[in-house]
Amino acid sequence: MRQLLIFIGLFLLTFTSCKKDSSKISVSGIYTEASPVNGRSQLNFISTNLVIKTEPGGSSRDTFKYSFTSNQILLTPNGTTQYPVQQFDFEKIDETTIKIQNLYPGIPEGPKTFMIFKK
Repeated sequence: MRQLLIFIGLFLLTFTSCKKDSSKISVSGIYTEASPVNGRSQLNFISTNLVIKTEPGGSSRDTFKYSFTSNQILLTPNGTTQYPVQQFDFEKIDETTIKIQNLYPGIPEGPKTFMIFKK
């Protein structure tokens, strides 16, 4: 009986120490770019793993599967294997504001720039 209790204790200790961050990021709805170019693009988080990036007034529409890893968002083009997974710094500032590394191509040697989106 004592060995069983020790095993259960070790199991629970291992399980809780490997547990993912309890502050899991959750986003849903439409977020519109506020900075650096107000209204240029929108991110529509339509499910727990699918986001659509659009440019209002334009024909651009990109759909991605997404997932979060500590302070980053991974975007995988949906429905194609032609393009690689992209990883961007990400922060949920509050319930209506997110900050993401610039989604538009830039100079690789340049400093990181960020976009702010508001619901």
